[in-house]
Amino acid sequence: MITGIGFGRTGLKEIFKGRTLARLDLRWSLVALLLIPVVAVTGLLAHSFFGGPQLGLRTTALFPQVIVILLISLGEEYGWRGFALPRLQKSLSALNASLVLGVVWGIWHYPGFLIGAGVPLDMPFTVFMCWTVLAAVLMTWVYNNTGGSVLSAILMHSAANVTLNYLPVLPEFVGQMTTFSVFLGLLALAAVLVVSRYGPKSLVRR
Repeated sequence: MITGIGFGRTGLKEIFKGRTLARLDLRWSLVALLLIPVVAVTGLLAHSFFGGPQLGLRTTALFPQVIVILLISLGEEYGWRGFALPRLQKSLSALNASLVLGVVWGIWHYPGFLIGAGVPLDMPFTVFMCWTVLAAVLMTWVYNNTGGSVLSAILMHSAANVTLNYLPVLPEFVGQMTTFSVFLGLLALAAVLVVSRYGPKSLVRR
């Protein structure tokens, strides 16, 4: 609605066609789909050596949860990466835009946290905010390296939600915070490596 009112048909065409169908090659598609699951699996394997949960699927009931996850990703990503991120990056570096967006993304979920819906249970909200900020940095990296593809963000968002729903990472499933803390630590390491290698200004190597 905001895009239609403020930018008319040109803005709508930009957000639904230009940013959705921007360049997205196989390499970046794989990064979008696999980065967060690989980090989670690595964290699970590392923690399992010290008595943490064993690697395995928490549930095999894929549908209809996967459909719901995809719809959530579609709904959120046209807002976060389709509308907000490119505008934030006009006046902020890619890193700072990601930090701002990560905080806003977290706050967006706060009403759900208050009623126990749409946010992982049994974890402090500040920890959940750390997750959204780290995820935002990595998603900006993928988004910028695909020339601004919302589709890449939808893939990555969906992969993240599938990971948290189907692997024994969240405290509500495993009864402790350690596994998720290890996962967050590895995610922070991945974000630091990305920023160091690609630079905070654009998160793209020139």
